[in-house]
Amino acid sequence: MVIEGSYGDFCVFETPLLGFLCQASGIATKAARIRKLVWDKLLVSFGVRRMHPAIAPMIDRAAYIGGFNEISCLLSAKMVGKQPVGTMPHSLIIIFGEQSEAWKAFDEVVGPEIPRIALIDTYFDEKTEAIKAVETLGKKLHGVRLDTPSSRRGDFPEIIREVRWELNIRGYENVKIMVSGGLNEDNIKLLADAGADAFGVGTSISSTRVVDFASDIVNIEGKPVAKRGKFGGKKQVWRCHSCMLDVVLTYEKPQPSCPSCNSRMEQMLKPLIRGGKLIAELPSAKKIREHVVSQLEKIKV
Repeated sequence: MVIEGSYGDFCVFETPLLGFLCQASGIATKAARIRKLVWDKLLVSFGVRRMHPAIAPMIDRAAYIGGFNEISCLLSAKMVGKQPVGTMPHSLIIIFGEQSEAWKAFDEVVGPEIPRIALIDTYFDEKTEAIKAVETLGKKLHGVRLDTPSSRRGDFPEIIREVRWELNIRGYENVKIMVSGGLNEDNIKLLADAGADAFGVGTSISSTRVVDFASDIVNIEGKPVAKRGKFGGKKQVWRCHSCMLDVVLTYEKPQPSCPSCNSRMEQMLKPLIRGGKLIAELPSAKKIREHVVSQLEKIKV
């Protein structure tokens, strides 16, 4: 980002600008890294219950534009322009005191457009509850969710394989397996390989490290300046959209060719605000996500 003008006019915005960029970029980056690991799986942002509610929409929006499919928070989904997505809570089953009665009540009350995803780890073994779920809801059952606490989890990939086997041999190959709780970059690929189809990712997204951006003066009245450890002068970032390679050059340098494939590179820093007025169209969150995913396709490996 480049900001030009009288420093006294915009220096008061330096801290909030960095706050907007650093945390949201960290969340979006983490979301993209997880998307690359489980490319064809459903990813739902579950992280807002771990953070202050005032920043819930920021967290979910960043996760969404970083590559997640869905958002669970009602306010976040509304602001992004999506329908919220989630499953039944443990509290529903505990209040009913029995799984089947809770699943049947959910099926009776919730609209037909909502997938029937049964939570199967409340009281019994996951395999036992999965079998109980198909016996209760039959062909209405869209999926099962495992949110097993770490203290009871054991070999979680093996539990998923066992549930998948029991569903398949009963003719429910189409029933999806969703997992949540303690998911991160270290374990999500293992769970996907074991047979999980969807993931509710929470704390590892919402509390991920920020991207440590800084704001520095690098040019005063056309003359390059910089503090120690920084490169002085106004700059332009050029990208090859074939190789996803970025090159940073001083602003006056002409359009370069990609050093890898010799394609012409596109300038990434383009005017957004001039004289306090927006002069470029802001894309929707959906458009941003589509753009991000199209880039991730080129660097999946």
